[in-house]
Parts: sequence; C-alpha cells; structure tokens
Amino acid sequence: MEVGAEIDRVKQRKESRELINALFQDSTRVYVIHYSCESFYEGSTGASKRVTSIAVRNLKTGQTSSWSLHKSAELDGQLESMHENLDRYEKSMLDGYFTFLEQHSGCRFIHWNMRDEHFGFYALEHRYRVLKGVPYELQDDKKVDLARVLVDLFGKKYAPHEDSKGRSGRIMSLAELNKVTDKDALSGKEEAAAFVTGDFLKMHRSTLRKLDMFANFFERTHKGDLVTKASWLDRVGVHPVAVIEWLKSHPVVSGFILIGAILGAIVKYEAAWQWARSLF
Repeated sequence: MEVGAEIDRVKQRKESRELINALFQDSTRVYVIHYSCESFYEGSTGASKRVTSIAVRNLKTGQTSSWSLHKSAELDGQLESMHENLDRYEKSMLDGYFTFLEQHSGCRFIHWNMRDEHFGFYALEHRYRVLKGVPYELQDDKKVDLARVLVDLFGKKYAPHEDSKGRSGRIMSLAELNKVTDKDALSGKEEAAAFVTGDFLKMHRSTLRKLDMFANFFERTHKGDLVTKASWLDRVGVHPVAVIEWLKSHPVVSGFILIGAILGAIVKYEAAWQWARSLF
C-alpha cells in the first residue's frame, strides 16, 4: 500500500468534510435533485431513455418543485390519453426543468450518481436536444455527487450493494441501516417494471421519496451520525502515515499539539534566560 495514496485519501476525506459543511452553511442555495426514466434493462437500440419525472428539493426549506409526464398531460387536459403524446409532455416537462435550472444557475445541486450520458445531467441535456429543445448546461462545479462524497468519507465498504430484502443499490441499504423510511421508493428493477406498465405516477412518487432520503443522508452526514458499515480503518486508512495525518487533523489532538508547542517554547525560553543570566 503506497503512502502517497493513503495521504491523498486522508486529504480527500478532509476536503469532502469541508464540502459537506460548506453546503450546510449555504443550504438556502443548495438543492437536492433526482429523476426517473425509462428502463435501462429494456431494449438495445441505443436510443436515449425517456424521462418520466424530475424533482428538486431545497436543502434548507425542504420546498420541492417537480415536473412529470402526468403533470404536463393534466395541464394540457389530456391526462386520460397522455400515452398518445408522450414526446410532447416530456418536452413540456423538460422545458420547466431547464427553465428552473437556468434561473438557479448560481446554486449547487446534490445528486446521486447523475454523472454521465447514461444517467445524469448530460443525459437530460441530450434527451432535451432529441426533443428539439436547447438545454441550459449547468457547470460541473455546481454538481455534488453525494454517492462519491460518502465513499470519500467512509470508504468503499460503507454500505452493502443490496438490502436485507434483496433490493439492489446502496440507496436502499443505507436507508435500512439508518431506519430512514423508503415508502414509495423503487429499486432500479421496480422502476423498470413501472415504466413498462405505464405507471408514471408510481415512478414520480419514487423520485420524490428518494429526494427525502438523500436529504436525510446529507443531514446525518453533516451531524456525524450517519450509520454505515465502515470500520474506523475504512474511514482513515490503514497506513501509519495516514493515521498520523488523521490525528493531526483532529481538533482535540491539534489542541494538545498546540499546547505542547507553547509549553516547549516556554521551557526553551526559561532555559535560555537562565543561561543568559549565568553570563553576568
């Protein structure tokens, strides 16, 4: 195990902790975001996946804005026949989302693995272009991947990839560990099934519930009481140099080091003074 890599990990952990604190302090301008879309398990044409709902929640107030196929269809008075014009309602939904994004361009958005053109901000932008829209492109420094931050803080083993009910994904297992309600939250396969049956409302409810779960994970992480499977060694690294770096960053230890330095300086000053006096 390389010392340099362990030191880098300690530094990354410190930066991620500082990021969590900064987001909490600026929580009025921070949003949690999630969306649901067509199944990744069905079809192999390479076509982009239809988006069914998007939601954002303010980290400070909990106020939530959302856009969905069924809401767009209801506003058009065509809820019962919405499946005949899904492109139109998806475009309308994305219109609302990208308008919100541009209006809040100075804010930061906490997400869970929304990193690429498969699932993420880029996927939403691409889908909007397919529907002849012009997306607002949120800058990368405004995006915070909570899933990656938790790995930085607690290591790769912080939560199982499956909960006790057999549902895949760390979202579900982390909720189980922390006794966070996951009512209406769907696993990937459950969302796939809901899309096939056209139950877009069920998918929308899942999106909203996951927003609550992510906000809960964030708040627990900030407070320092998020329950994980990470051991102490998982969190700080196993190399002695990494342990020393952790000790140096700990406020109590830092306090003792400072006090020791001050006492040491006093002792040296007294010794020097006694030596100087002995010369006269």
